[in-house]
Amino acid sequence: MGLWPILRLLPAATATSWTEQRGADPESDECHGPPIVVTRPLKLEEWLIFKRLSQRVRDIHVIVTQKPRCYSITPGSLSLLLHPPGNESLESLFPNVQHLSFRCQGFSLETSDYQNHVLTLLRVFVRPQLSTLELLLGGTLYVPLNASGILASCPNLRTLHTVTDTLETREGFPAFVAPNISSFQSLETVRIHDVSWDLLASLAQKKTLRCLVINFRRPLGSPAPPPTNEAFVGLRYLSTHIASLELTLRFYRWASLSELRTLSILATDFSRSDYSEDLEELLTLIPLHRPFLERIHVNLGFAPPRQPRHWVLTKSILTPYLSLRHLKVLDITLASRSYSPQFTDDDLMQMVQCWPLLKELHLKTYTCGWVLPTGLSLGGIAALIQLCPNLEGFSLVFNATEIPKIACQPDGSPVQNTKIRSLQVGNSPISSPENVAMYLRLLMPGLHVVSTCNTMDSTHKMHWKTVSALLA
Repeated sequence: MGLWPILRLLPAATATSWTEQRGADPESDECHGPPIVVTRPLKLEEWLIFKRLSQRVRDIHVIVTQKPRCYSITPGSLSLLLHPPGNESLESLFPNVQHLSFRCQGFSLETSDYQNHVLTLLRVFVRPQLSTLELLLGGTLYVPLNASGILASCPNLRTLHTVTDTLETREGFPAFVAPNISSFQSLETVRIHDVSWDLLASLAQKKTLRCLVINFRRPLGSPAPPPTNEAFVGLRYLSTHIASLELTLRFYRWASLSELRTLSILATDFSRSDYSEDLEELLTLIPLHRPFLERIHVNLGFAPPRQPRHWVLTKSILTPYLSLRHLKVLDITLASRSYSPQFTDDDLMQMVQCWPLLKELHLKTYTCGWVLPTGLSLGGIAALIQLCPNLEGFSLVFNATEIPKIACQPDGSPVQNTKIRSLQVGNSPISSPENVAMYLRLLMPGLHVVSTCNTMDSTHKMHWKTVSALLA
């Protein structure tokens, strides 16, 4: 909940609905009502009601903004709320909050008054029992905003989400948002934008850390000394959104992630015209010394204006992945149409038989297609389904111009998978849509949708549309 469900119970002269034009959010307004604006300081009897109701709150979402929306409060309303009547104290408000989402956006903290109001309100909600904190300070900060001392008062925090660990003011001074990570004894989940090497090194030593999501787009300078073998020992989930492929590679050379289960990598900017060597090294690093990986997502952004040379994802590049016996998802999505996984049916069989738990296999580009020809056929797809009984979806380019014999299990029953509902075939060549649809229906009785590549040959695209229509 936000502040206004309590404030709306006060007399109308104290708190009213926001009436000026704003961006409507019908769904939120229907559930929560429109934002409330405080028009005057609270009287003692109103304050006591406010205090009593605040004691019931466990989860709260607050947005300080000039343009009210659900859960929001304006700077003017904020200043009125932060002056309790008589001898009342702000410390008596919201004593039982455990989950806090605190956002400050849409205006600049141009004066120390705004800064003090924001920090005072934050101090009201941050209590020792706080378990989850989402702290998002958007917009331009014109004065240093130091919240680290406040956040250090919640040592039991388990989940921390903040836009950045440091923001830069107009004068170039740092505005610290995240506290010293060492003050949190039970931290399990962290989501931080624009991290520093020092902060990463501090996070690496948190043995309680299980989930880490980091996003940074600026150069980090020289990395801190590499973490020891004890670094990230508890980490199970890691997601990195790093603009530069080179910086992404530097991070994964630096980090020790031996206990990782899920890895997601997103890079969207490539400074060199040919990034093939970096890409190959990154893909080779992923499974190295990480035997428990279950889910791998590599997503290398949108196609840059510079096209690299024709890059081939060979079986040898994926050989280190064959040791990942727990692998459930392998998703490699690249930007360039110059990308081509060159596997034969036998290659695919040798790989997937090492992944008995596989649920998803996606080897594709943003344009979906590969550089043809492809070494895979419908026979290889049948082998994939036979060897991976848990398969729920795949994206591959294969040759569907020839229809093989119906694949059978050792007991003579046909190979079938009833879990797959849709598949991505990219720019797979096809010649007989009716026969392909019949073959796919036998393999995957639950299949209803086949999607293709937007840039593929129009004849093949129409054939696959026919297949999809026949399966629907």
